[in-house]
Amino acid sequence: MRKVIYTTGLLAALTAFSSCKKYLDIVPVGKVVPTTVEDFRKEMDGAYTVVVYDKGLASYRSDEIKMNEGRSGDANQLKPNYFWEENNGDNIATYSWRANYQQIFYANHIIDAVGGATEGTQEQKNQLAGEALLLRAYTHFNLANLYGKPYNEATAATDKAVPVITKVDLQVATPRNTVKQVFDQVISDVEAGLQLVNVDQFASASSYRFSKLSGQALAARVYLYTHQWDKSLAAAKAVLEKKATLVDFNKSTSQPVMYNSVESLQAFEQIYTNGAILTAFVSDPLYALYNTTGDLRLKVFYGKDSKQNNIVLKISNNNSFRSSFRVAEMYLVAAEAAAQLNQPDLARNYLNELKKNRLTPDFYQTEVTRLATLAGTDLLKEIQDERFRELAFEGHRWFDLRRTTQPQIVHTTKGRTVTLQAGDPRYTIKIPTDAIANNPLLSE
Repeated sequence: MRKVIYTTGLLAALTAFSSCKKYLDIVPVGKVVPTTVEDFRKEMDGAYTVVVYDKGLASYRSDEIKMNEGRSGDANQLKPNYFWEENNGDNIATYSWRANYQQIFYANHIIDAVGGATEGTQEQKNQLAGEALLLRAYTHFNLANLYGKPYNEATAATDKAVPVITKVDLQVATPRNTVKQVFDQVISDVEAGLQLVNVDQFASASSYRFSKLSGQALAARVYLYTHQWDKSLAAAKAVLEKKATLVDFNKSTSQPVMYNSVESLQAFEQIYTNGAILTAFVSDPLYALYNTTGDLRLKVFYGKDSKQNNIVLKISNNNSFRSSFRVAEMYLVAAEAAAQLNQPDLARNYLNELKKNRLTPDFYQTEVTRLATLAGTDLLKEIQDERFRELAFEGHRWFDLRRTTQPQIVHTTKGRTVTLQAGDPRYTIKIPTDAIANNPLLSE
């Protein structure tokens, strides 16, 4: 007999931004099944509470982190990813394959069942269904960028990625879908979700939820990754027309990755465990990209380790540090899409607007002059460098490296040096061994 798992609805309110987290219990069908709109809202909020630190773990594979060898316990757990050996060893930090599909499970149930909910309006049902579609899209998108090859029009139809799950059925062992199939489903879900969500943006206390604005931000990101530059630019513009506010670092040292930042579009993800943050020093290549006197991000984003004089992060694992989509990313998405569409003036305008809020006035004028000389591949490189500076340690860098140049990276710690070659197959993470043990079709 098939047993389907649902949430109980015991969560009174999502407390994602307090020191105390509560989670929905799980019970078999027949005990508690969501029936009202309020029940489905609690189930949806439960999906948002599922903890996934995959992007933070993947960032150890990139060029933004230098390992803090002083934290030997955490370093030993993180080292396999630092050396691109993700399934090698015991007591290591591993990826949350099951948690991702748990989120998708919740989303699928809501998509299928919320239409029949009682004690609620059609507008509320549409909002919940839209959120579920957007969450399902976002989770599949993240999974494809971890375990599938980077999107390439020429090979996407044959490159393997991850299973696409759109129905609640725990009895079916599902094989891997292709990169194209995953992204086709992601785009379909994003577009369907945007037709249903009807809240422009939630207040800070509920900013973990998908809204019209964050759904458009997701669309802008997905279209960028699939090289649909015109659609990506249009979606980013749609966001910026509604919300374009940036923190001016000349006037404030407020962290833009706080859930209640004026830049926040949606804030439900924590990127790093506490151990992963404390084991991360800023890499030399990243630090070298900042102007040490004119770039104000150095004092807002980073501090110095008093013992070793290494550059450390000012973010922590505190619940307040949550950022899935924010305004600065939309400026960078718009700039990149415009540059790809051979609209360099527009691309420079978006880039300069961001820089104006991140640099001292004198250095900003210097940068405006320098950028005026850039076009073509030089301008695209500058945009990628600015993404590195602005979005560091937010879960973007590994994905950005994969989708762009896939450069050589050299990692050294405790006397061992390992090199990731340019275009290396290890730019695609192997599916966890326990996931394959549970579903052998994943090995094909």
